[in-house]
Amino acid sequence: MKSGFRLSEINFNLDNFSQSSKKFFEKKRVTLFSISQNSINQKIDYRIKNFENSYDRIRKLGIHEIYYCGLENFINLKTKFNKIKINKIKILPDEKGVFTEHLGMLTSKGEDDKKHQDKNYMAIITDGIIEKWWEDICDSKNIEKESYITEIKAENCLEYLHGAE
Repeated sequence: MKSGFRLSEINFNLDNFSQSSKKFFEKKRVTLFSISQNSINQKIDYRIKNFENSYDRIRKLGIHEIYYCGLENFINLKTKFNKIKINKIKILPDEKGVFTEHLGMLTSKGEDDKKHQDKNYMAIITDGIIEKWWEDICDSKNIEKESYITEIKAENCLEYLHGAE
């Protein structure tokens, strides 16, 4: 994924209704991030909480909203967010992986042929166009363990936004 990529209009199935991606991204500057469910649960929770704890600081730097996109339905994601006390970050459920595939971050793996997110990613999106893109980098020293260098963290978002002021 590259900066300058325009997002297509895709529908997200929220609680009991569908909402177009235009509603989330048009005429706004937002942070979007996703952490693969292949990661260890405690690491996922910690990283999401890190964004929650940085929410106000990120918003003060010109971001209208922060979204978490997950390959699950709205109810499952909402339950998880409630369990780990996430109240500020908004949920974008991508149960069928259409949006994640649009971003080039979806693969089919295994005998079950289920859709899986390959890497974690984060973006600053301005009026539906990717302004800045991050994704975890494969650690070439540990390639056999599929180890990644983590780029998806609130600190990277804050650092970028401070420089963009």
